[in-house]
Amino acid sequence: MGIKTRSIMNINKSIYYDIYSEFYNVNKFRELKSIMHHGDNRLNHINRVAKLSFMISKRLGYDYISCTRGAMMHDFFTKTDISKEETKYKNFLKEHPNIALNNANKYFDINEIEEDIIVTHMFPITHEKPKYAESKIVCISDKLVSFYEFFRYELGFTYVFAYIFLVRTLV
Repeated sequence: MGIKTRSIMNINKSIYYDIYSEFYNVNKFRELKSIMHHGDNRLNHINRVAKLSFMISKRLGYDYISCTRGAMMHDFFTKTDISKEETKYKNFLKEHPNIALNNANKYFDINEIEEDIIVTHMFPITHEKPKYAESKIVCISDKLVSFYEFFRYELGFTYVFAYIFLVRTLV
């Protein structure tokens, strides 16, 4: 890896963590670390989605700040935010974007793109389609990260097992 590539990576890392620090300074946001989500904790899930969304949007020349901020808030809810009557998982999948949006509005100033990201990240489970490229990036990033987390944490696949599985399947 060349010096120029390392320098760009360090700059991107610095930009990402500047955005991240705004969220991590909020106590309610830090609570996400104690909530299980896809076999890991919700804060790690959000961080993975935000990092992937940041890299894609920055690389494609989109509004990477709004994209990253929206990704940071897409699952911004704790156990205390979920209604006791919300026992059906299907309903929860459709409702949690609105809960996350309410929390985002309480703790942060959000713009139209960030709001759209939060509300539409569960498309097509929810019927509201993403309006912005940044929303589509987070929607897809969330699916990719969730897929990874399911196989990595829920099923316990490691890279070695996945590699062996692929090699044996293809040979």
